[in-house]
Amino acid sequence: MDEQTILSLARQNAESADSLSDIFCTSLKGRVALVTGGATGLGYNVVHRLAEAGAKVVIASRKEERGQKAVREFTEQGYTVSWIRTDVSKVSDCQNAVDYTVKTYEKIDILVANAAGWSNYSYLDVTEKEYDRILDTDLKGAYFIGQAAARAMVRDKIKGKIIFISSAAHLGDGPSHTVMNTFYIAAKSGVAGMTKGIAGELRQYGIGVNCVAPGGMLSAGVFTEGSEAAALYGPEYEETRKLHGKDTPVTMNPDEVARVVYAMCTPMSDFMCGAVVDVNGGATLNFQEKPFSYTVEGCIPGPQR
Repeated sequence: MDEQTILSLARQNAESADSLSDIFCTSLKGRVALVTGGATGLGYNVVHRLAEAGAKVVIASRKEERGQKAVREFTEQGYTVSWIRTDVSKVSDCQNAVDYTVKTYEKIDILVANAAGWSNYSYLDVTEKEYDRILDTDLKGAYFIGQAAARAMVRDKIKGKIIFISSAAHLGDGPSHTVMNTFYIAAKSGVAGMTKGIAGELRQYGIGVNCVAPGGMLSAGVFTEGSEAAALYGPEYEETRKLHGKDTPVTMNPDEVARVVYAMCTPMSDFMCGAVVDVNGGATLNFQEKPFSYTVEGCIPGPQR
């Protein structure tokens, strides 16, 4: 291929591409989204971003008080948001959430499978009950809410987006001195893995399936589960957490991750298929010093660069 042909091809590709206003589209007007676990934490921030962009959003979560509070707050901001009680560990609830979304807003374009549980137990202390609680919510729940949404999209010929939320834990490493959750690692590794298989199957229908894997975030769950571990293992746990977790990057605001999830719901992800996007501030890397503004160590501002 000669030089002129190379240059002409590059120009043709650029000129035939969608405009930036189409690709970096901030508007989701006319789209309908279902977000599981959307009443608090990362899910709440995802709902905010999608609704802000013009989407109609259904929050699917277990606790009515939290769900209705979130709906009131979003409604006051002028957004169209509703709530349905959903326990994603129950396949029937997953189907009901999708049915409610379609009945209320006539379709479903976007699913963000965010609902998850987390706890902190040594491998030697994990019970079958606790194992089932986490795996049924984090892995089984994501699998079947995704299936229900995909069936609706295929039926209605909608080229939608399904975003699964995994975790930095899917890599199987991390601050092992402070986080003891092998069953959580199993669940989130499963989410990352199944994303690729599901994406391959649904690609033929024009449905984009991808995954976002967040690192540490300051949310209610961090404080709740941390207190449970401290109660179980005593004061030594807190001292160990401070010592070994001091250099682990943690975002003060889950919106850092929600913005990436939002982007995955737009045309920016059209050429992505089965991708697992890690958003963890470098938590899985080995740093010689603290390069981040906030760390696990009390979330106290660290050295700036």
